[in-house]
Amino acid sequence: MRKYLLLIMVFISIIGCSKSDETARPSIYLIPDGYKGWVMVEYDKDEGKPTETEGNYTVFSINDQGRAKTKTLLTHEGWATNKYYYVTQSGERKKLKAGEMIHGASEGNENKNYTIEFFFVGTEDEFAKAGDYRKQFSR
Repeated sequence: MRKYLLLIMVFISIIGCSKSDETARPSIYLIPDGYKGWVMVEYDKDEGKPTETEGNYTVFSINDQGRAKTKTLLTHEGWATNKYYYVTQSGERKKLKAGEMIHGASEGNENKNYTIEFFFVGTEDEFAKAGDYRKQFSR
């Protein structure tokens, strides 16, 4: 009897775990055409903009200094496939491929009050020469 009870408990635990959300909401990053350098997205900022969505994607518009601020709190629960685009002045999008023009994506809490995400736009050689992103974004 104990064997069956243990088996039932294990089965229920497995089912409960498999129903959890294992994917993060993917993002679309709209970057000014021709921008090269580090990009910083600050989450949970009072002066930030509310996020927009396109289908299942959260959309972030990056300014010409490589920054975006949003009121939204970053919730990262798993993996997501993000999309990156150069956007021309007329609004045309040109897809940028991760590993070719997008490098060094990372996120972290700088002061536990909000989350910052970084990535580099440029060639692999430009990324290698870019140095530490923290030097570019001083507070």
